[in-house]
Amino acid sequence: MSNIRRWYILLVATISLHAVAWAVIALLRNVLGVWGDLSTEGIAFQVAVLVIGMPIFLIHWLWAQRLAAADPEECGAVLRRFFLYANMTALLAPMASNLYNLIQGLVGKLLDPQGRWYGALDYMETSAFQGIMGRLVALLVLGALWFYLRQVAQADAARVQMIGQPLLMQRIYIFIFSAVGLFLTSESMASLLHWLMLQVGTNMFAVGRITLIDPISSLFLGVPLWVTFWQAAQQRFASGQIEEHESVLRKFYLHATIFFSALATIGSASLILNGILQTLLGLNPEGDIRDGLSVMLTGLLIWVYHALVLRNDLAHIREVPQQAGVRRLSWYLVASIGLGASLSGMTGLISVVIRAISRSEFGDPLRAQIAWSLAALIAGLPVWIVIWRRAQGLAEVDGEVGDAERGSVVRRIYLYGFLFFATLTILGSLIYIVYQILRLILGEPAPSGLGISIAHAVAFSLIAGAVLAYHGMILRSEGQRRTAMSSQREATLRVVILDMDDGHFGRAVRERLGHEMPNLNLTPIGLTPVAQAALNAIPDPRGLAAQLSEAGLIIAPWQAALAHAGTLEVAQAIAASPAHKLLIPKSVTGWDWVGANVGYDEDDTLKAVVHAVRQVIHGEPVRPSREISPMNVLGAIAGVVVLFFLLMILISAIVSSFF
Repeated sequence: MSNIRRWYILLVATISLHAVAWAVIALLRNVLGVWGDLSTEGIAFQVAVLVIGMPIFLIHWLWAQRLAAADPEECGAVLRRFFLYANMTALLAPMASNLYNLIQGLVGKLLDPQGRWYGALDYMETSAFQGIMGRLVALLVLGALWFYLRQVAQADAARVQMIGQPLLMQRIYIFIFSAVGLFLTSESMASLLHWLMLQVGTNMFAVGRITLIDPISSLFLGVPLWVTFWQAAQQRFASGQIEEHESVLRKFYLHATIFFSALATIGSASLILNGILQTLLGLNPEGDIRDGLSVMLTGLLIWVYHALVLRNDLAHIREVPQQAGVRRLSWYLVASIGLGASLSGMTGLISVVIRAISRSEFGDPLRAQIAWSLAALIAGLPVWIVIWRRAQGLAEVDGEVGDAERGSVVRRIYLYGFLFFATLTILGSLIYIVYQILRLILGEPAPSGLGISIAHAVAFSLIAGAVLAYHGMILRSEGQRRTAMSSQREATLRVVILDMDDGHFGRAVRERLGHEMPNLNLTPIGLTPVAQAALNAIPDPRGLAAQLSEAGLIIAPWQAALAHAGTLEVAQAIAASPAHKLLIPKSVTGWDWVGANVGYDEDDTLKAVVHAVRQVIHGEPVRPSREISPMNVLGAIAGVVVLFFLLMILISAIVSSFF
């Protein structure tokens, strides 16, 4: 089936399906009196939707089913799988909402028998009967449609093996509702734990029973939802399928959960430490320690559980590059939070010391500031140390793992990001210091508090300088290591360049590679007398096969690997060589490349060859370099403009903080 026809059928089926579903729900609610008195106008509209919408849905859906029955490949089409799981999501989401409202109302009646119905539509539902029937109607209609689509999806999967994008649709569906269930569960656990802490020393159900309605409802909905879908995800991983083990989405789910739970834990720990420190310093802390403690315990529990799951995953499978990228993103985000909190606490403590010395007093504002600063430093520093030691440990490993870690984009953004902000801090501080010195030289009176402001600027510059020196040292060390390893690999790699024409191609490749990578061991071989003369190549008496068997990399036109009259020996020698082969896709009349844009431009080809050779030397997969389109250029210009204004705002904020 063509994609255009598939889009038409499934899009119309989707619209008509949901129109009919909600018309049925509204009609039953109207008839059962959920919304009060019977509305004849409402019934007329709902029946009209059913009369028109139902045939349209049946026509298009039965059409889609006939096409799927006639062609097994249709069952595994990406658009069909997207239709099934997108509609299952669109049905299950309001089902969960209605179930939550039903549980909410029932729990409300249990805890407050004389109170109102605690459903979401309480402004329309005046009795428990109306609330229960309104929710049950939606659950029955939506549940029946969801179950039917689920059966269709399972039947398709039993008929055709799902791989690639069709399988990804199901995986997205599973992790969406697993995440929703986990969020509801964690939120309700934190709220219930907070409520229990508040009841210590009192009659447990004497006060605050109404506040239990929402967390209990979330718990009753969230736990089954999370357990069901997370168990499905775990079973798929345990099945041993390579695609499940190499799933980037699973790693993203785990690392995202760890990141947000770590963020909640660190933030709550900072609040708790601040309260404790303020108490020790003789202050009356704002808020209640139990507010942060319940969140911290819940976040810590989720953090530890998913960290153990992730460790168990890595013990059974080998991390693929895409999964490593997700892991790096999680690590460096957490490290950024930890280091940012540590630097914030450090600058706050230095500010306290400066103000205390200048004012010869240690009042409540300074005590509050030292409590906040110490809390941020104590909460952030251990997190940064633990994560950074892991990342540095991988970056210092020799071989492919260390190369990938040192060369990762996320790591370099992290390092250059802190380098960037440290540089801006030094810039703003030095501008302020020079500005004040020049004002005094020109005879302007010294403003009040000048010494304190200059002391702050100097202190902030020293901290930023330490950050700059440390991260700069790492970048410099990694750059030197990368250069040394590249030179070593270049010197040990023998590159053979084959030329089947007049020698121009081989000479151009030799000159470009020799200029870009002078340590390479280049051996050009002319396969024709003209090419031999042009390349000044001395024939090897051992023969071509012996020469290629000693090569580490072969660069040749693609025709050289094609066995036909006159090149059979060359093709066999290339195939028998253990070297990595780079074939140049030159266009030839009567031969076309499928899926590749082949247009021979010498300069572009030479750039592509250099790019590919660098990737081979660094142990990276050979991928084409991305072309820069006009839209990329416009996007870059817009980004530079936005970045310029952000820099101006940031510099102004740094400078103005001293005035």
